[in-house]
Amino acid sequence: MDPLGSALSSLVNALQNAAQSQAAAPVQGAQPTAVPMAELLAMVDQDVSLLYLGQTADGGLLLQLPSGQTLAAQGQMPYPDGTQLLVRILAGSGADAPLRLQTLQAAPPAAPAILAPLLQGEAAPLQASLAQPDPPPGLASLAELFQFLGGAGSGQEPSLPDPAQLQAALDTLPAPALASLKSLLDLAQAPAGSAAAAAPAGQGAGLAAALEAWLNAAPAAASGAAAQRPADPAQAVIQDVLQRFQAALERHPEVPAAQGDTLTQWLRNLVSAPDARTAAAQDRPAAADSPAQVLQTLLGGRAGAPASAPETWESWIRSSVKVLSDPATVPQSAAFHAAQAKEGTAFYEIPLPWSPQHPLQMWLESDRDPRDPGQPGAETHRVLLGLAFSNLGETRLGLAKSGANLQVRVWAEHPEGLEATREAMESELKDLGSTVDLKILRLDPGPGGTIPSLRSEVTGTTLHALG
Repeated sequence: MDPLGSALSSLVNALQNAAQSQAAAPVQGAQPTAVPMAELLAMVDQDVSLLYLGQTADGGLLLQLPSGQTLAAQGQMPYPDGTQLLVRILAGSGADAPLRLQTLQAAPPAAPAILAPLLQGEAAPLQASLAQPDPPPGLASLAELFQFLGGAGSGQEPSLPDPAQLQAALDTLPAPALASLKSLLDLAQAPAGSAAAAAPAGQGAGLAAALEAWLNAAPAAASGAAAQRPADPAQAVIQDVLQRFQAALERHPEVPAAQGDTLTQWLRNLVSAPDARTAAAQDRPAAADSPAQVLQTLLGGRAGAPASAPETWESWIRSSVKVLSDPATVPQSAAFHAAQAKEGTAFYEIPLPWSPQHPLQMWLESDRDPRDPGQPGAETHRVLLGLAFSNLGETRLGLAKSGANLQVRVWAEHPEGLEATREAMESELKDLGSTVDLKILRLDPGPGGTIPSLRSEVTGTTLHALG
């Protein structure tokens, strides 16, 4: 069986037909080069590198051998032009049967930089920028709101994240920072016999286990000025984590300073303990019309955590989307979102100040009814949100609005927590003047036993928002 899902199993006439045909030409206009049959037969049972150049004029494929000779082949290719393939050439089942190709490896070309926010995520870099002591001017207003919301739960002793939360947090790290963290946890001192020492930190759950053991390790030995530990338990935890991580960084100067800063802030947020910089930011006077000041006014006198208030979500999402779409503030994200807007779609990944290890992922799309594009209300708007709640687990919320019709789908790991409030939810939605179709469903793990993130679904081949 093809180890890559039979990606080239349909190339039944691949090399033999290419050697006998000069008719098929690729879109670029190059002609395939005839390869003598003797050369092809000599490659049977060998592993050969091929470069996929694109489709031919008649819908076939053009492949290039290391010698530079090109072959026209029949079949389909699920990879983009420029993909480097490692294939095994197999003989046919009979004397006259065509040669076959078995895919062993496929390495697509590097994705354009414009897709980096989609492929690598934009929540972690934005979160690190917002937590800086002096954020750039374009981020100052959002940073103030971030500090206001992130410090809302201060004064409580933090609880270290569980393995599932750790894995979700690791998924938010950019690839370079993740590689540095793996190196640091591989080489940092770990208690003998601990999960950190036993688990290979470079392998999925192993890295989460190593990080969990490291976070739960005994506090660093204090000496000199560092012997004065804060009385606040939250401050004591964050101080210990940062001291031990700084020591690990000093032992490994090969880790770039920028990645060290990113990881330091990521760890700070991971244990959910506000530091002195947060308090200082909250003490600074805010402009009367700033998002933080407006939200603080709206929430004045209201009981409960700010994260439970609708005004918080609206203010945070609006402000974050505005920043991520501003080319003067976050140019890489802004270029990506501008390109998506031309297609009537958008994907945003937004860090949540009150839950830094679980960013909000949001997919949006709009289209018009082709049968009556000028008719008011013919446009359909769809939104799919991916986020995690402590009592519902991983949750997906899908909305589709067309005219007065509103479709709502909620998938959750533990949907029973929503059933008791179904009628109230439906009534509140109907008060908006819409005809509501609400369904609450269970979110089941995929074939691998895990629930894929919304970002991984978006970067896949298809996205069925409302099933």
